[in-house]
Amino acid sequence: MLAITGRGTNAVPNLMLNVQPALDPPSGLNPPNSAATAPAPAPRRPRFRFPLTVDPVRLVAGVLSRWPWLVAGMLVFGTLGTLAGIGLTHPSFTLSVSLIKRRIPHTVQTSEIGQAYRPVDLNDATLHATLLANEPLDLALQRARNGIDSGKIRTLVEAKQLEGTDIFFITYHSPVSPADAVAFSTLWAAEINAYTQRLQQSEAHEVRLILQKEVADLEQQMNATNLEILNFSKAKDYLGGEAQVAAALAKLAQIELELESARTSAVAKAEQIKTLGAQIHRQSPIELQLRTAREELANLRATYTDANPLVQSKLQSIEYLGGQIEKLNAVGEADLDSYTGTPLGNQLYLNILTLRNEQLEASGKIQSFEKLRTTTAARIEEFPAIISAYDALQKKREALGGSLSLMSNRLKEAEIFASGAPGYWQIFQAPDARSIVPSSRVLKPALLGVLGGMLGAGVAVLLTLLCTHRSSRRSILECCAATQAPLVACIPATLETAAAGAVAHFWITHLAPRMHTPQHLLLWTPALEPADERRFWALLAAAAWQDSGIALSVIDLTPDALWSDVDMPESLEWRGAEPAAPPPGPHFAASLQRAAGLPHGEAREGLAEVDYWLTLVAGTHASLRRAHHFRPLAEAYLPPCHGTLGWTEAPDGRVRAAADILSGLLAKQFS
Repeated sequence: MLAITGRGTNAVPNLMLNVQPALDPPSGLNPPNSAATAPAPAPRRPRFRFPLTVDPVRLVAGVLSRWPWLVAGMLVFGTLGTLAGIGLTHPSFTLSVSLIKRRIPHTVQTSEIGQAYRPVDLNDATLHATLLANEPLDLALQRARNGIDSGKIRTLVEAKQLEGTDIFFITYHSPVSPADAVAFSTLWAAEINAYTQRLQQSEAHEVRLILQKEVADLEQQMNATNLEILNFSKAKDYLGGEAQVAAALAKLAQIELELESARTSAVAKAEQIKTLGAQIHRQSPIELQLRTAREELANLRATYTDANPLVQSKLQSIEYLGGQIEKLNAVGEADLDSYTGTPLGNQLYLNILTLRNEQLEASGKIQSFEKLRTTTAARIEEFPAIISAYDALQKKREALGGSLSLMSNRLKEAEIFASGAPGYWQIFQAPDARSIVPSSRVLKPALLGVLGGMLGAGVAVLLTLLCTHRSSRRSILECCAATQAPLVACIPATLETAAAGAVAHFWITHLAPRMHTPQHLLLWTPALEPADERRFWALLAAAAWQDSGIALSVIDLTPDALWSDVDMPESLEWRGAEPAAPPPGPHFAASLQRAAGLPHGEAREGLAEVDYWLTLVAGTHASLRRAHHFRPLAEAYLPPCHGTLGWTEAPDGRVRAAADILSGLLAKQFS
């Protein structure tokens, strides 16, 4: 099979011919010595982009062409799978029970502050796990006594949530009977709720233990604080409140009043004593005697002169009494006894003694009140610190009391859940025998039969690939994948007439327009067998002669023994790469070159002048291997390949023929 790839795509369905015109039209090419100011940049040439090196369509067709093996494998393994399904099918009775998620209720809140204790509100995923917990399953199985093994029960139950709701379904596939389905489902639903009740009770019990410890610690602290307040009250003689402070202030005011009254009384007594002292001085007996002596002196002087002995005697008496009075005045109030002897003097003396006693009493009160005032003032000055410390103790006790009250209330609430938790589930729809769905006796055999048939087909495919003959023929898609160049034409190699028509079509639509322009054209042929290549050149030369009447001149860049033992057609002129005069007669403007490998010497330098080249490849495993081998050499010295031209042999059978057509369409699609 020989494949040529290029830019354009012209399909000839009867010949599977794909011809692509050049991206650079011959009329648009500048000759090598053109006077153009700047050559136009060569357009980017897309390459063949099929991701695989193997044609999957050809492989599938090869497998399908051996359909008796596939049918036999599918029948054998499908029958075995069906028999196995029949043997594994046991009657079961499916029943679903719907449970609704119970919202965690608020207990009776025993305090106005804080939030009441409530169990953890589990999310849907956690609640779903409680439905399939082992504990409720085992307890329900023990109560049902239906003979099912505890290790097998988990394979007979399932749970799911109704999307967007709080409703969950638990499903039991009873292998025993419909009555067992109803009985076990009822017990299972009850045990699930009992299980969640135990979860809540266990949680509440743990919280209760913690709260009991906290309450005991707070009570201990409260007792210690009360004892501290009592000792403080005893030590500071303070019972709290403003009454005691007000009483102390009132007492201080009373002391001030009493002290001022005592001072006033003492001053008044002193003035009275001073007044009475002045009066008692005038009531002295010596003063009375002095007045009497002066009166008698006056009477004597009325009769006698001062020389009279009586007058002299009286003067001496008066002088004596005056001296006594002066001595008495010098003594002052220290000796009041000297002023007694007269009734008034005696009375004044008694009054003075009484006032002096009262004055001493007032002085004693003053001293007592001053001491008491000092003590009371000092007590009042201590009140701020005492009150502050006492209030701190009171606040501490109040805080402990609030905490104790709160913890006690939380403890009561936890005890409510510890003694009777409601659980997380409530039966939404009880088990109903009318909802039982018996298992199908056909589904499992049919499913295992289908799986067995698929397995048999796979085994048959493997055996056909390993045990049957595998052709070396390759599709046109694999030819393009090997050359990495787009498809130009596909030439059938089986029928000579079809091959000649395909080559003629390729010449007229693709190669002939370039032969009339001064281009360097190259056909890369290392992947072809000599016989295939000679056949191609003969058909191409015949098409050129028939079209233009000009012999096709080919420059062989890698001379070999291609035509050494075979007669060359008259329409074909074959010459080497050495410079020589052009052949006589009419000839094409383009130089058509042939290379069956990397040229040597100066001929290799001529590869740089190639404007357009195609790869020829046959649709065989050996040809594609050679194409892979020589492709790096071509890519190193030549521009990207413009296309692939290939020989293809017609496949055997309709399946392979249809696959060949599909491969050709894929090759065109990826070109």
